[in-house]
Amino acid sequence: MRAIQASSTRALLLAVLSFLAGVLNGLLGTGGGMILLFTLGALLPREQAKECFVISTVGVLVFSAISTLFYTRGGSISLSLLPRFALPAAAGGLAGALLLNKVSVRLLRKIFAALLVYSGVKLLGVI
Repeated sequence: MRAIQASSTRALLLAVLSFLAGVLNGLLGTGGGMILLFTLGALLPREQAKECFVISTVGVLVFSAISTLFYTRGGSISLSLLPRFALPAAAGGLAGALLLNKVSVRLLRKIFAALLVYSGVKLLGVI
C-alpha cells in the first residue's frame, strides 16, 4: 500500500510541477525545462540522469509549441521570423542530442549549472 501511495504522490508532484513549468515557460518564454529537469532529477533514480535531460526537452517542446500557438494567435510573433532562428536551432538540437551519449552526466551538470548562474547574474543586471 505504501508503494502505491508513494507512486501516486510522485505522479501528483510531477503533474503539479509540470503544470508550473508550463506556466513559467508560457509567461517568461523560458525556465520550464529547468523546473522539469529538477523535478525529474528528484523523482528518478540517479542512474537515469540523462533520461531527465531528454524528458525535460520533450516537455519544453510540448509547452513551447502550445505557447507559440497562443502567441501567434495573439499577434505577439510574426511567423516570417521563424526560419531565421528555427532552422539553426533545430540543427543545434540535433547536434546536442547526438552529443548527449558522448558527454558525462557530471559535465552536463556543470554546463547546466554554469548556464543557470550566468543567466541569473545577467538577469539581475550584474553583467
